[in-house]
Amino acid sequence: MLEKNKIIHFSSLAVSLLENIPRLLITLKRKDLAETFELTYGEVGLRMVVMFCLSWLVLSYNIKWKHNWKFRTKRNTTVTDFSINVFLLFFGVTILTFFKQFTSDSIFNPRGYFFGGLFTHTTVLVILLLLSWLVNLTTQYQQNILEKEQAKRKVLHHQLEALRSQINPHFLFNSLNSLNALIRQKSNRASVFVDKLSWLLRATLQQSDKDYISIQEELDYLEAYIFLQKERFGEKLNIEISIPENWKKKILPSFSLQLLIENAIKHNVVSFKQPLHVNIFKEGDFLIISNPIQKRRDAVDSIGKGLSNLSTRFQILKKEDIQIEKTGNLFLVKLPIS
Repeated sequence: MLEKNKIIHFSSLAVSLLENIPRLLITLKRKDLAETFELTYGEVGLRMVVMFCLSWLVLSYNIKWKHNWKFRTKRNTTVTDFSINVFLLFFGVTILTFFKQFTSDSIFNPRGYFFGGLFTHTTVLVILLLLSWLVNLTTQYQQNILEKEQAKRKVLHHQLEALRSQINPHFLFNSLNSLNALIRQKSNRASVFVDKLSWLLRATLQQSDKDYISIQEELDYLEAYIFLQKERFGEKLNIEISIPENWKKKILPSFSLQLLIENAIKHNVVSFKQPLHVNIFKEGDFLIISNPIQKRRDAVDSIGKGLSNLSTRFQILKKEDIQIEKTGNLFLVKLPIS
């Protein structure tokens, strides 16, 4: 935002100096002209003070005060502004005339002096009003940009909340199916499964308001998630993680890896004849998740909601997009990590 007080003070000082520089130069260098026009250092100084005060009042009213005054309604805006600015103009010229009348040593014509000062100060008033209009226009423009940015951030926040809410239901549905199978088998592993599922859901809720988490935190969640999936698929699912230690402190949008593992399982055959091997590794500035393409018969040929979700989150949060590639029989998703 513009620093309005600085603009008002500097502009008032500049107008005061510019309007009185000719008189000051005459007083300093042309004594004959100074005597003819009865110019003294005191009068020039008084003019400068009055002009500064007038400029300050006009700018302060038109840039700051009028926007906060309650009596100023839409119906009387123009009339009020005009009346106050004209009042300030006449007040300033009257003060100058009053002091000139008491300090002049010769015959003085107050009426002529008043109207002469009125013409000069009216010109200055027009300049001050134009300056006020430009400042207000610029301020309004900046305010509009700020409001748009705030509205955009709110929209993005709601988008992120909606995207995050899409992650959990599908995973929870599959996990409950696995738990149901263990219960029907009367397996002792059901208790461990419940503990792992509870921990993961609790951790997910605790981190649900975070846009980013570290890769190490992501791996902690992924470990619990893989345990639950291995309970479902056993040796038919193999996940190999190879990430350098110095990379584990880097951040990425929360639950990115979990979503990609789930996506790979969802769209590919996972069987004894075709076990699914997923690799997670670093390459350059990317974290890469790769898996063989083993399309299920009922799979839809698209990137799916999961990858679309992840792509949108990266664009919103990191201003970068994920890269999706198909190389031979491999499907790769590259996450930009910086």
